[in-house]
Amino acid sequence: MHPLMARADLRHQNLRRALQIVVRDGGEATRAKIARETGLTSATVSSLIAELEQSGFVDEGGQASSTGGKRATLLRAAERGHEIIAVGVRPHRISGGVFNLAGEKLAEARAEFESGVRADDVVDFVERLANDHCERLLAVGIQVPGAAESRVVVESVQLGWFELDLGGLVEKAVGAPTHVINDAHAEALGELIDDREREGVHLFVHLGEGIGAAVVHRGELLRGASARGGEIGHVRVVFEGERAQCRCGLYGCLESAASMSAMIGDEFRDELTAVEVAQLVGGPYIRARLAAGASAFARALRLLSAMLDPDDVVIGGAAPSLGPDFLNMLQDELDLYRAKGAGPVAVRYARPTDPFLGAAQHALMSTLGVRWNRPGVALAG
Repeated sequence: MHPLMARADLRHQNLRRALQIVVRDGGEATRAKIARETGLTSATVSSLIAELEQSGFVDEGGQASSTGGKRATLLRAAERGHEIIAVGVRPHRISGGVFNLAGEKLAEARAEFESGVRADDVVDFVERLANDHCERLLAVGIQVPGAAESRVVVESVQLGWFELDLGGLVEKAVGAPTHVINDAHAEALGELIDDREREGVHLFVHLGEGIGAAVVHRGELLRGASARGGEIGHVRVVFEGERAQCRCGLYGCLESAASMSAMIGDEFRDELTAVEVAQLVGGPYIRARLAAGASAFARALRLLSAMLDPDDVVIGGAAPSLGPDFLNMLQDELDLYRAKGAGPVAVRYARPTDPFLGAAQHALMSTLGVRWNRPGVALAG
């Protein structure tokens, strides 16, 4: 465990509060501002900043604008020395990036695997990133399809991993805290970094080879009792007519009708780029499958929305590559059969963002209790 998180005494709580403000303000924080916001004395804040500087978390910048007296010294998160590695794992690809404490990406890499990704491949990939691009590795975040809890991949049908302590394997190899998170949760965290409207409830749904969801309440993920919150892909939503068999073996699951593979064909893979996905979309046959997928997807969203009353529903994963037609189909279905008493449901695509940012945010939050919002500004902790 990192020294800043190793103790819960008042001193270490205040260190995290001070660091949160420095990261949040993106190079514009001062000792005086930290004292005002925390209510701590100037002497205490100076002592906290001195410790953060000595530990390599904070650097001094230039001088703040004059307010009539002596100009204050600006503080910024260290540009090097506490790097975060964020990795996304797919059945045949591992990709990842290296971020500094300010949320700036320093490097990225990718590796392809014909026979499928193994746990050892992930360990080797992280080790290479750490050796090539990190001065002192702070934490690792790993994003996987399927259910994940803490360091463990609880169940990933796509990867064929069950109860795998992937975080433990990586942590042993690189000596840094490693945290595993599923796709939808990671993408929701990435979306929140760029979202100033954090009050209320937001529902994020990932569409790819699989389907997963994340519920965010006042900026915090709701994970559920067994880390399986949002595993909606194998809920039955198609009851009539021809029901496709899902890869789980059942018939009529949400994934069997509304996953990207179900809607645009077996040629779809999570590893495809947005341009490659867009090239698969087109023609009347695909349009009919998109319409069927939108109808099935709307059934699930009606139930979820009636329960959660979300401010909005954000559709991520590869779905934005489907373009406005699919989103309009989905909105029309939701509006046409809105549940009595339930509020209207507004759906939109996720904003374009760095694919590794959510996993990096998760690693930073889990290790230091500090989090970003764009550009390099942290949420209030």
